[in-house]
Amino acid sequence: MTPLWKITLLAATTALLAGPAVAQSDFQSCLQTIKAEALRQGVPANLIDRAFQGLTPDQKIVDLDSRQPEFSQTYARYVGKSVTPDRIVKGQQRMAQNRALLDAIQAEYGVPAQYIMAFWGLETNYGGFMGDFQVVRSVATLACATKRRDFFSNETVQALRILALNHMTRDQMRGSWAGAMGNMQFMPSTFMKWGVDRDGNGRIDLWKSLPDAFASAANFLRGVGFKPGLPSSEEVMLPQGFPLDQADSTIEKPVRAWAAMGVKKAGGAPLPNSDEPSSIILPAGWRGPAFILYPNFKAVMNWNRSTLYALAVGILARQIAGGPAVMQAPPADDAPLSRDAIIDMQSRLARLGFYTDEADGLAGPKTRSAVRLFQKQVGLPADGHPTPDVARRLQQTVR
Repeated sequence: MTPLWKITLLAATTALLAGPAVAQSDFQSCLQTIKAEALRQGVPANLIDRAFQGLTPDQKIVDLDSRQPEFSQTYARYVGKSVTPDRIVKGQQRMAQNRALLDAIQAEYGVPAQYIMAFWGLETNYGGFMGDFQVVRSVATLACATKRRDFFSNETVQALRILALNHMTRDQMRGSWAGAMGNMQFMPSTFMKWGVDRDGNGRIDLWKSLPDAFASAANFLRGVGFKPGLPSSEEVMLPQGFPLDQADSTIEKPVRAWAAMGVKKAGGAPLPNSDEPSSIILPAGWRGPAFILYPNFKAVMNWNRSTLYALAVGILARQIAGGPAVMQAPPADDAPLSRDAIIDMQSRLARLGFYTDEADGLAGPKTRSAVRLFQKQVGLPADGHPTPDVARRLQQTVR
């Protein structure tokens, strides 16, 4: 699948940092190790030899993998680029065009049509761009020329299995630079585990067969826990005096418990009368929108570990289905912090005793928890949101 980091890097191919050169002898030795495992998993030797014939590492892929984005994404920037009027309209059109198929898939797998459309729209803009890298070369390069050998060695083996099962050539199997394929951008291992031959022609085709692509997406989502009923997320209104330290993805309460605290749907409707575990988050801080995360949010996160991506899926799905847009606009001055700025923030938080992990420049849950402790100490709204203003206050406090 195509997570945020793939999208970011694909958009930045003209500004790459050069990675180390790959020795061809080491690459070939690595391929032989992969071949041995592929043989053990039943891939014919002659197919492996054809797939690996003349194969060389792709330095462009090494560069893409080694490059780290300088700036983090804000909620406003990411969702604004992901959930656009054009993408909503196209999603509605594609859903209408494929209504009978999507209704049948929903009846079988329990995944609403608007979610399939949302993933399709975010992953490939409804099939508009599925990538043009040779998948075998991509995953073999990542296996043999980066630090993630185990993961991508398995992806290479699974790519070879796909070639064998689907009677494809190496050149026909194309995808993103990181090996994600087809309309839904499945990695080879995901393809092998969850792919479905919906059209019954004897092969799984995620590139040209929408029945196969949609059913495979639904099969995956059901397999990782997506259940009919509640959506993945929903915008909410927080009552006056809501304890901001409770707005954290690590804090779960039954939906009815949030309702008892005065949380309502955006627009004022009551929350569902449900005991399902849920969380409240503030992706743009206390001045921006609030969302309740239902259990299906975790299923969406299995597709992509980015919280912003998972929020975008829910927001896009709701609007494709004719629901309202997000009502609360994010603050206009919500600016991203550079990796160096976050490292500096983490280092200062550590000196206060609030942060104990490595200063890695990633504003994850532990960093946000530490920011919240600092905000409480200096009398700021304790939303845990790392902003330039919080960074300045921290620099003034810890010199």
